[in-house]
Amino acid sequence: MTAPPKLSVSVAILTWNRRQQVKKAIESVLNQTYKPTEIVVVDSASIDGTVDSLLATYDEIKVIRLHRNLGCPEGRNVAMANCTGDIIYALDDDGWLAPNTLETCVSRFASNPKVGVVACRILPPDEKSSTATPDSLSETFSGGASAIRRQALEKCGYYPSDFFRQAEEGDLSLRLFDVGYTVLRCPEAVMFHERSPENRRNKWFYYYSCRNELLTIMRRYPWYAILPAFLQKVFSWNFIGVRDRALMHTALAVLVVIAKTPSLLRQRNPVSWRAIRFILIIKYRRRFPNAYLPPAWSAMLNKEQIGQI
Repeated sequence: MTAPPKLSVSVAILTWNRRQQVKKAIESVLNQTYKPTEIVVVDSASIDGTVDSLLATYDEIKVIRLHRNLGCPEGRNVAMANCTGDIIYALDDDGWLAPNTLETCVSRFASNPKVGVVACRILPPDEKSSTATPDSLSETFSGGASAIRRQALEKCGYYPSDFFRQAEEGDLSLRLFDVGYTVLRCPEAVMFHERSPENRRNKWFYYYSCRNELLTIMRRYPWYAILPAFLQKVFSWNFIGVRDRALMHTALAVLVVIAKTPSLLRQRNPVSWRAIRFILIIKYRRRFPNAYLPPAWSAMLNKEQIGQI
């Protein structure tokens, strides 16, 4: 019996003014038990000498210099579009991988062709990477700590180009589920991540998160699901805005999306209700693990988990 072909892995890293941190990320990739085919680094117009430093240190990586900062989703799009591997691991420039992370991700893709994304566990540096919980289905993932099947990415498309930051994974997850792939959360695959000294979770975090989740609803949800999902999201984000003293930013996000409604209606590419329902079931199970789950929902999760559909 012929052994299945070995999956090739590309590692895509988007960086911006993190010359030292990105080197640590690259070193963790070079020290993997499963060696990647290539490392592609996209630099978002850094001014700290990142590109020159990388070119002087590494001969084996591909460095792409952007003319300006395009934001995280579009920058990752450029990185992933320049990867050739069967699997693309997108790694945060200020994170680093446990030695067996790529090997673990590849094993999950090889064992189930329905897995489109393997979402890794993110741990602080001083925490051990023991696996306390089994793999499980997830409705989304973290874009800087995940492996994506390139075939799935080519089938459903890349991240939204106009998000700049926050919530792009939710949009992509919807489209992945719509074309028959799943997101698998794998605690055994670990990325370590230190909190950056620069506080990037400022109040604009609330603006982009609220705006982009509303954009996803307008573009991806079926007609009959738009209004209830939109109102629920407006209520929840403005409640968070009041709680965290960022109401001005969440309210601005809502107004911006409403003002864009005519153009958004022309951009609509809705997913099926099955994709929406499946993600809602996963969220329900994650938030209420011991609650009653109708037999049809449970069967759906089990079939997707083991790749029968």
